[in-house]
Amino acid sequence: MTGGKRKVPGRATVVRRFGKGLGCTFPMMLVAGSALAAEITLQMKGGGFTIQGELKAFDGTKYVIESKALGNMSLEASRFDCVGGGCPSQPIAAAPAGAVAVARSGQLGTTTWMGGSAQGTAVMPKLIQAYASSIGATVVRSVGSDNKILEFKLTDTGGREIGNFVVARQGVPAGLDGLEKKLVEVVWSARPITPEEQAKAQKAGLGNLRAPGNEHVYALNAMTVLISPDNPAVSLSIDSVAKIYSGQIKDWSELGLPPGKINVYAMVQTSGYWGAFEEMVLKPRALQASPDIIRLDAATDWSDKVAQDRYGIGITTIGLIRNSKPVNVESSCGLITRPSNFAAKTEEYPLTHRLHLYSAGLPKSQLGRELLSFALSPAMQPVLKEVNFVDQSPELLDFPAQTARVAYALNAQTEDFDINMMRTLISELKGASRLSTTFRFGTADATLDSRAIADIARLAELLKSPEYRGKQVMLIGFADAIGSFATNLKLAERRSAAALRSLVVAGGAQVRTQVVTKAFGELAPVACNDTPEGRNFNRRVEVWVKN
Repeated sequence: MTGGKRKVPGRATVVRRFGKGLGCTFPMMLVAGSALAAEITLQMKGGGFTIQGELKAFDGTKYVIESKALGNMSLEASRFDCVGGGCPSQPIAAAPAGAVAVARSGQLGTTTWMGGSAQGTAVMPKLIQAYASSIGATVVRSVGSDNKILEFKLTDTGGREIGNFVVARQGVPAGLDGLEKKLVEVVWSARPITPEEQAKAQKAGLGNLRAPGNEHVYALNAMTVLISPDNPAVSLSIDSVAKIYSGQIKDWSELGLPPGKINVYAMVQTSGYWGAFEEMVLKPRALQASPDIIRLDAATDWSDKVAQDRYGIGITTIGLIRNSKPVNVESSCGLITRPSNFAAKTEEYPLTHRLHLYSAGLPKSQLGRELLSFALSPAMQPVLKEVNFVDQSPELLDFPAQTARVAYALNAQTEDFDINMMRTLISELKGASRLSTTFRFGTADATLDSRAIADIARLAELLKSPEYRGKQVMLIGFADAIGSFATNLKLAERRSAAALRSLVVAGGAQVRTQVVTKAFGELAPVACNDTPEGRNFNRRVEVWVKN
């Protein structure tokens, strides 16, 4: 039995879904005895890649696991060290091909997820609806006394209840508290958890919530600054936007534009979108919102009111620009970025942020595990587009469309700028297109972050498609500008090599015949190197495709 929809049986039996692994489609093999559903950690020999998941089978040469970051996969035992109490000491027999796992009493169980109002209202109901459709189930929403809590019951074709999804829109801090107390299985958040929240969770025995397998990036969001089509402005710096929204800049003439009092629009303060804007624009500059901001409740008004006001300025998500005019964002070093889905997917548009799901390993309930897997799957991408988030489906952008970036790179003021290497870079990229898939790394290391690990699986699957078969793929490593040029070049080489190793694990040895690695150190930055956030964006491996 392979991937695709599974039917909800009329009787008290639930068929587990089978799916595509890293680079192969295989029957899900079942683990017998006490090893059933044991969670293991596989570390690639030599480091650079770690994956956690439920052990499904082990024949002495291959592990079969179900990972919530990458889905179902078969991994060569010779390439990994198994860590943890669930590691098998001997081969474990798999069930015959086509066998299915039967949940106790035919129940998927109850799973409770918690987080803020915006995602809880816009995304979570559509998540359960899409998941239910994929298994042939029906969703019945129940209304309780607490309007912050939504409850969705899943029923089979016979009307029998098979699962319960509780959506508690009570905020991220309450969600993390519930995760610690084992009352919540998944927490959604529009921001990464803070170091203080991580320390508290670790003290409570939850481990590192920022680690792959616990932190899951399921979508992206990009805030866009809007003006009227009648306003001649083309670009605004983030500092200027912050000063406008804090009330320090009150007239367009202060920005060298035709005079007129600036009318400032924004969503209501309880909106998660406003919270994201505060986190990215106001708080880093120790500024507070002006009391004169005109607050708008309806999402369509965030754009439409600005479009009708020559002196207005507003903010919205990239999917709700409508009839107003988006402005380019100018960073502190002069790098100008146009708002686009591609720039958001690469996370190089400065007002992009990740949407996270946090779990303490695998959720205990079957429904929790399957919903988390679905939220990270290709089937979730249309849902994300529907709610105006940026999905994670890869996109291509050809080289001529990136001339502004190249021009900036040629003007970069760095002591170690190498014009000959820059010529080589341009020569390599001419005639190629960049894929939006971009792998990022921590400071001075070559370890893939949580989103990059999931993107490895997506890229491995993409390279098998007819569209990419036979095309050369370049993994190009870069670094930030901290340290010497030579050191950064070596670090960039390590990063592209680490990405290739992980891609070979995901897609098989044939990847080596199609993919090459290159590195250019700190050349061609995509963000300013004067902030920690900018340096984080520059520590990357880009994916380029040649015909």
